[in-house]
Amino acid sequence: MGQTIRYLQFGLGPIGLEILKQATEAHHFNVLGAVDIDPAKVGKDIGEFINAQSKGIKVVANLDELELSDENPKVAIHATGSNLEKVWPQIKNLLNHGFSVVSTCEELSYPWYQYPELSKEIDDYAKDKGLFVIGTGVNPGFIMDTMTLFLTSVTNKVTNINVSRKVDVSKRRIPLQKKVGVGMTVDQFNELAAENKIGHVGLEESARLIAYGLGISLNEVKNSIQPVIANKAYSLTSGNLKPGQVSGQHQIVEATTTDGRKITLELVMAVDVEQEDRIRIDGSERTELVIPNGIFGDTATAAMSINVAKTVANNPTVGLLTMADIPLSRNFQIRAQN
Repeated sequence: MGQTIRYLQFGLGPIGLEILKQATEAHHFNVLGAVDIDPAKVGKDIGEFINAQSKGIKVVANLDELELSDENPKVAIHATGSNLEKVWPQIKNLLNHGFSVVSTCEELSYPWYQYPELSKEIDDYAKDKGLFVIGTGVNPGFIMDTMTLFLTSVTNKVTNINVSRKVDVSKRRIPLQKKVGVGMTVDQFNELAAENKIGHVGLEESARLIAYGLGISLNEVKNSIQPVIANKAYSLTSGNLKPGQVSGQHQIVEATTTDGRKITLELVMAVDVEQEDRIRIDGSERTELVIPNGIFGDTATAAMSINVAKTVANNPTVGLLTMADIPLSRNFQIRAQN
């Protein structure tokens, strides 16, 4: 069995709360604390937010309010935002307090292309502290990159890679529905798309992580995004959706390698689509993996973050890591607290 994980939850939005709930109830983590700046959460016992009895641990707004020992390993699961430049000060502060960091920040899944200088700074800083930083999740973090890389293990020659993920956002949290444009007009969506202010973050990072994991170089990466239009009315938790309004988005990343191979990632996140995850590896042995109904992102992101924390904490490696750099993540058992 693996060693007990001494864990801090940083960020208590919908995903952070799901992580906290599963880490305490299903995975037996030793919770050191929880941090969030929301005044409605600060000062309250964490048990109030996960439908549990009092845990004797109150949410704080600042890491300096925690009383922490130097005992290791300490891992923070960080879930506050998608933009790496904005969350790096938070991650840096966690490193300063002795925490390795597993983050759901999508841009952190493979930041070396978009943020080469910042990536080196994070890598150097984590190594200097003797700690690790890694970005993970379900997408990016698993189905469209890590699982795709693992599936290439049973092939002898890879030509093209095609991955598609279809998500029915009517079954997901309200912030995600709003994030993909549900309820907007087509003009509103297209205006935001032209300003690069809408769209799922992390799709290009997944393509670049695949290339990195396979040791191949990319020559060109094209991104496209289009609205999906509702053809009938829907009653959603976020409000009523009318015919002709935006029901979600359709994104494609097409990456071409220097030797002419292609990596194509297609993501549809919209109301009432038939959910499915599909990976196809073309080559000497065509290999295809289909997950009917797809992987449910919210609970799976929590599980992925927690299990990556277990994996890396029990196989210590320092610096800025990607999912292609660590041992196979899995849900192994750790010792429960007495």
